[in-house]
Amino acid sequence: MNRPSNTRSAVLAALTLFATHLAAGQNNRPAAVPPSADEQIVALPEFNVSGAGEQGWVATNALSGTRTNMNLRELPRSIQVVTSEFLNDIGALTLTDATDFMSGITNVGNQDQTNDNNTYQVRGFRQNKPYRNGMREPFAGMLFDSATMDRVEVLKGPSSLLAGVAEPGGMLNSISKLPRPKRETSFTVRGDNWGMRRGELDTSIPLSPRLATRLVLVRQAGDAWQQFSWANRTVYYGSLSYRLAEDTRYSANAEYIDYLACPPAPRSTVASSSPLAAFTWHRNGAINGLDLNGVYIPWDFNPLGPNNRRTQRIFRAGNQVEHRFNAVFSVRVAGNFTRMHRVDRRLSGTQISTKVVNGLTVPAGTALSSTNDDETVNTYTAQGDLVGRFKYAGVSHQAILGAEYIDTDNQRIRDNTPALTAYVFGAAVQPAWTEMLDSSRYTLPNNRLNAQARRRGYSLTNVFALPGNRLHVMAGVRHDEGTIINRNPIGLDALARYQKVKENADSPTFGAAYRVNEWLSVYSSSSRSFAGVPVSAIDIYGKPLDKQIGGKGYDVGIKTALFKNRVFLNAAGFQVDQINGTRQAVTSDIIAAGLDPLVVTGARSIQDVSARSRGWEADVTVKASDYYQIAGTYTNLHAYVTANKSSPSAVGGPLSQGPGRESWSFFQKLDVPGNTLKGLSFTHGVVFRDSRRPTVPGFTRQDAGVSYRTTLLRQRVTVGVRVQNLQDIMYWEGFQSRGAPRTTSFSLNSRF
Repeated sequence: MNRPSNTRSAVLAALTLFATHLAAGQNNRPAAVPPSADEQIVALPEFNVSGAGEQGWVATNALSGTRTNMNLRELPRSIQVVTSEFLNDIGALTLTDATDFMSGITNVGNQDQTNDNNTYQVRGFRQNKPYRNGMREPFAGMLFDSATMDRVEVLKGPSSLLAGVAEPGGMLNSISKLPRPKRETSFTVRGDNWGMRRGELDTSIPLSPRLATRLVLVRQAGDAWQQFSWANRTVYYGSLSYRLAEDTRYSANAEYIDYLACPPAPRSTVASSSPLAAFTWHRNGAINGLDLNGVYIPWDFNPLGPNNRRTQRIFRAGNQVEHRFNAVFSVRVAGNFTRMHRVDRRLSGTQISTKVVNGLTVPAGTALSSTNDDETVNTYTAQGDLVGRFKYAGVSHQAILGAEYIDTDNQRIRDNTPALTAYVFGAAVQPAWTEMLDSSRYTLPNNRLNAQARRRGYSLTNVFALPGNRLHVMAGVRHDEGTIINRNPIGLDALARYQKVKENADSPTFGAAYRVNEWLSVYSSSSRSFAGVPVSAIDIYGKPLDKQIGGKGYDVGIKTALFKNRVFLNAAGFQVDQINGTRQAVTSDIIAAGLDPLVVTGARSIQDVSARSRGWEADVTVKASDYYQIAGTYTNLHAYVTANKSSPSAVGGPLSQGPGRESWSFFQKLDVPGNTLKGLSFTHGVVFRDSRRPTVPGFTRQDAGVSYRTTLLRQRVTVGVRVQNLQDIMYWEGFQSRGAPRTTSFSLNSRF
């Protein structure tokens, strides 16, 4: 019999106490805090950060700490905010584009590639589940378009207090666009030298003093720089905000993305562990663009051909009600539904073979098969937050009681073909390119997954401002519990065919931020997170693994806000530990447990792997004047294995697919002052990744742009040219994907 945890009992007791305060507040209702003019349509300021405290690229407030609008200097957590203006100035089209300019973030792959995309490392640990409006996205390969994002907030370190199930490195939370309080329309067309064409319409229409809407339409199509690769994307987005009463707001948004592509091959299918690795950079298999004993493999080489297809359709719909009871209590109730359906038919390269010609080892071919992968994920999320703001004995106290329920259903049907005709280097047409189109070849069932996850969480978060408003203390805890059921009728054993696991975890967070003076704050925090229970794995005794994979982290940092918030700096030293990672059991483990290795057969796992990342990071945004802005990041990170009994040589070494030790970025924009060149702007950016990435070499990439803003036919018109990768270097963007060669894009924008 499972007894309620002490944490759950504490939260329930707090709910009772909170309800008592609420009743007292209703009987003696103070005057309501009137919304400002900018809030009349959009939302209550407790739960909205759209434009709050922003000066260009500089943002001083965020939601990704408590799910309420908080001043960053008062939060003892490392949070970076990327504003919509910055996203526009760097020319970001996806979330992946924006990660180049985030501290502590490493891009693993690219949205437009064969393998699961949109995977990132935060402080060295994989983060495969990004968040949208504070709600967990159901799938690692979710698509994001910058046209529908108002900002991106990155919460560094263990973040389960806010997010529930999360990897220990941190979380990425993109915030959707809301209606603006005035009528405004923006139309943009864009294209590049590889054939990409894009049109984007964004319009806000206030329909009445109480009701406003916003609509976004995107159509993008065209070729990419790699052989055979192209991608078409259509995005429909709409949001509305309605003031039901003076202190009650209702908002809703819906987004539909239709994506069709022939994605290029990632690194893992271009070169694997073969004799060719001996010729490559640090023996890591990065063969593209290198001359291998006289055989040149071009940088845009894509062995998977023209017939790969990815069809992906995503639908997101969310709505929430915000209500202020009085000057003390506010509540937010939100619901969200997400559906992702993706069908991949792709060739798979397994291993490049070699042959010897005149005594030299050169590539001969690669074994190929084909996969047809059909996956659907539906997720329902409900959230509620009751916020109280109290004052007693000179202390200001904000308390947030939160509850969340997540229901996820995942269905996956995957079939493979037997080996197809091997790839032959130098041949213009490969037989496998047409063989993969034959549906009758898909005779090898690989997966028939039906997974269900039901999770619920309860949290209590407190932020205290002590007398004098100089010391802010944050203390919170979240309790998560859930049930995961996996069914796979073609599993090889009973566990593979059916498994049911339970989750049960507590995630506390504690920290303090102290304002040394008007411009400098120092902070420290300790936090925990859990990433769930391993599924479809058994221990050496044949029982399902049941330990929570989780982590704990510590931060010490500073935050500065100079010159009326025109300069905002966040810098933190940190350590993050990941615990209860899994590994495959070896014979010595079975013998040490007193079991017979001849009896204990099949894959068995042990949860004794751990890893650590430590280092420091900084991000700064500067609005030096009305004409000049700067954004910079720096990360020094050491991510390494701390325990792995089956592989002692790995201990102390880098994490698999781990990040480099050092990375930084710099971006600047100059709006030329004066009347002579009024409307002319220049941008310049640098992205650096060092060569100590364990799997791919480092790089330094430079980007630049110029735009001119004028008035044409009484409308504001901006013409722009951007050049990414000015030096035209060959570089690995992440572990899986190559960076694009020099790319020139053109844009035309009109606002009216």
